[in-house]
Amino acid sequence: MNGLLAKMGYTPHDRVVIVHADDVGMCHASTAILPTLFDTGVVTSASVMVPCAWFGDAAAWCKANPIADVGVHFTLTSEWQHYRWRALTTTIPGSGLVDDEGYFHRGVEAVFAQIDATHAAREINAQYQRAVAFGMQPSHCDSHMGTMFSVNTFGAYMNISQQQHVPVFVPRLSDADLTRRGYDEATRTYQLATLQALEAQGTPVCDHMRFLDLGNPQQGMSDVKQLFAELPAGLTYFIGHPVIDTPEIRAIAPDWQARVRDFAVLTDPDLAQFVSAQGIHLIGWRDIQRVF
Repeated sequence: MNGLLAKMGYTPHDRVVIVHADDVGMCHASTAILPTLFDTGVVTSASVMVPCAWFGDAAAWCKANPIADVGVHFTLTSEWQHYRWRALTTTIPGSGLVDDEGYFHRGVEAVFAQIDATHAAREINAQYQRAVAFGMQPSHCDSHMGTMFSVNTFGAYMNISQQQHVPVFVPRLSDADLTRRGYDEATRTYQLATLQALEAQGTPVCDHMRFLDLGNPQQGMSDVKQLFAELPAGLTYFIGHPVIDTPEIRAIAPDWQARVRDFAVLTDPDLAQFVSAQGIHLIGWRDIQRVF
């Protein structure tokens, strides 16, 4: 059984879910959701992209609402065609943090292939410290596009957790997952053992991940209910990318319709009633902080 859930008093048969809103602060459409994000529906956590243009607005809301379950979404990629953001610590391509245009790399593969561990550690520390300087009290830290789970970033990611006494999102990665992230066989064996040791020491580990489908804007309430109904026992991280519908998000993101759908579905009281009737337990990172 998941050791964290045992500490929290759950049984091996319980289905426990963190319903998470990614990419807050990426643009205004992702920040304007904060005043209502947690009021209805099922969302229990969110995280903010510190290098992005609307971070300041998101941080101001977090400062005014210090118990809100909002963390830092460590960001090492800048994926959109025309809307880009830069590292806080360097614009030098030789660091491995940025591309030839001086922005973060567009894709995860480039990060895994080029990033330097020292520069990665400096950057994510700078992002965390900027969040705190702007008045945030992070409930946790997590990873934009999975970049924290590479050979040259995972150590710095776990150091943040230990130094700042804040939980970080860690999925129960398989050997195949680690292979995709650039680990050779020896390092995969070491990393899997490290994850086991971290969990034994009390690091929260999520057993399962589920995503609202950004590639399918037609995924509706009935589909989402089915996802929840089919959840296995253990701790699941259920991720959406909610935004409001604005000209800005339509210009930035080809998948804007699915993101608007995410906000509508995840904040719908009907989904909250369904999840409750299923006997599913919703928790957030503030709950985990209390036993971390």
